[in-house]
Amino acid sequence: MNIKILGITFLLLFIGTTTAFSQSHRQRAKNYFGVQFKPLIPLGMVGDKPFTIRSDNFESEISPIFGYSYGAAIRVGMTELLSIETGLNYTKRNYRADYHVLDSNLRATDDVGYVSFDIPLNLLVYVKLGNQMYMNVSGGASMNFNPSNVRTHITPDQFKKDVFILEGRRYRFFDFHANAEVGFEYRTERSGAFYLGMAGRVPFGKVLRIATEYRYDTHSQVAYGDITGATFALNIKYFFPLASTSNRTHTQRGPIEF
Repeated sequence: MNIKILGITFLLLFIGTTTAFSQSHRQRAKNYFGVQFKPLIPLGMVGDKPFTIRSDNFESEISPIFGYSYGAAIRVGMTELLSIETGLNYTKRNYRADYHVLDSNLRATDDVGYVSFDIPLNLLVYVKLGNQMYMNVSGGASMNFNPSNVRTHITPDQFKKDVFILEGRRYRFFDFHANAEVGFEYRTERSGAFYLGMAGRVPFGKVLRIATEYRYDTHSQVAYGDITGATFALNIKYFFPLASTSNRTHTQRGPIEF
């Protein structure tokens, strides 16, 4: 399903590129700087899906929950309707682990967050809908830095005899994701530009190797699984207004001209 959605998005990107060239009036391209915030929504069609891992009578269900990403966005204009967009973002994916020991009906729930930093590089196509309204379609890739592994534990009973542990180990320090996005943008001269869209990110490989463990005294059971790290998000961006050129002072020529 992820591949199909990415294929459709990149098809829209190709159509948008053709439309952008046909609409372009060869006006001077503009550059923008702004900030963005992405609530990561646990939508299984694009992002990670819940899955269950099991070892004998010990069962763990791992489910994505709401996370977030924020950072800076930079647009470098190529034409009036084509830009390259990059930036730097802090991303925290959150997951919930539901533990269950089947023969004792012992249950527990714990949350864990996984942090990464990413630098995207996307081709952005504008489709002009009005004087100030644009539709945006973009696609590209991002390089991600995964600074650390994660670990969490919980003791569900008051005597602390039973312990549930989740440990996640990154596959690599750096990995890459495919990006796709579509949204709408409203531009003003004095107040800047406001953008609202939907974004999907799919890694080229697995991101996190996880193990869940149930300990009781000297007894231990361990189950293994993988997290792909795919995300679906709303994307909210604000770009600061461009500096006006109408009030710039022009350097006067001296008395001797050549």
